[in-house]
Amino acid sequence: MKIYCLKDYKGNFLSRYDSEVYRSGMDKAALKEYFQEIGVEIEFLFFSEVQNFDASFWMGQYVLYTSSEDHNLSYKSYIEDIVYYLELNGARLIPEFRYLKANNNKVFMELLIKSIVPQTRQILKNKIFGCYEEVQSQFEDLQYPVVFKKAAGAMSKGVGVSSDKTELSSSIKQISGTKNFILDLKDRLRAIKHPGYQLESKYRNKFILQDFVPGLDGDFKVLIFGTKYYVLKRGLKKDDFRASGSGIKVFERELPDGLLEYASEIFKKVNLPIISMDIAFNGSDFFLIEFQAVHFGTYTLMRSDHYWLEKENGFELVNSKSNLEEEYASSIANFIKS
Repeated sequence: MKIYCLKDYKGNFLSRYDSEVYRSGMDKAALKEYFQEIGVEIEFLFFSEVQNFDASFWMGQYVLYTSSEDHNLSYKSYIEDIVYYLELNGARLIPEFRYLKANNNKVFMELLIKSIVPQTRQILKNKIFGCYEEVQSQFEDLQYPVVFKKAAGAMSKGVGVSSDKTELSSSIKQISGTKNFILDLKDRLRAIKHPGYQLESKYRNKFILQDFVPGLDGDFKVLIFGTKYYVLKRGLKKDDFRASGSGIKVFERELPDGLLEYASEIFKKVNLPIISMDIAFNGSDFFLIEFQAVHFGTYTLMRSDHYWLEKENGFELVNSKSNLEEEYASSIANFIKS
């Protein structure tokens, strides 16, 4: 079996906490070795090298790929073009293109969550908008406090909570702003020249409004590699509701009843070999905050000295450290074979 692995223009593939060179991704030599041990050959290509092959070449080929968190997601947009092209031409993408689109795109992520969380489970109510003007008429109907989220951003950047409509209006303008002096001036002149013309919005960065869940003391980062579950409890700073980026991290062995079962239910629904989930718990219900299938933080796996192994009759706690590249190779190979 052969798998093509697409790396970025720096030669980096996926992400690895504490990589040898800062933000250089996984150890590609180690990946090759671990894949070889289980009978899989991998070949690394740059995204730009995909076009060296005829479109028909990709039919049925297994392809793994990285993503990017570059400024304004410019290079990520290029990656999306290449990956979608491969999907259109029959490549067996791991993960599928929709999961790449959801990476660093909280708006599409929320839409995906609506489709994958079972109807028997609670889901955070939210609304998504493409500009400030779309939400203006709804300020009075919202239940405050309300959480607002910018579409792109990690470590809780662009995420906050507003207690009233005045505060929310200001926050939305801040995260959705697209002001451009030259373009806005041209637009005003256009309105003068063409009576009745409606000005372009100056706030066109998409965003999300979401229910605020009281009573949370943090959330759980759950990484699943095949049948192995790695869990990190993330606490809250004083007077802050955001667990991501708080720096308060605990590897607990005593988990809330049902957490692993909830994570497993979501994992089976998405049909992926690997996933990273942020799960909140208010004492009675679990809520999927977001998930990632490509290019996510690996601290939880690399720093934990234990994991839970999923078996037919439940979960078994295993006191052992794991190797990132080995677990990645094993999870991908087992997923393909199954």
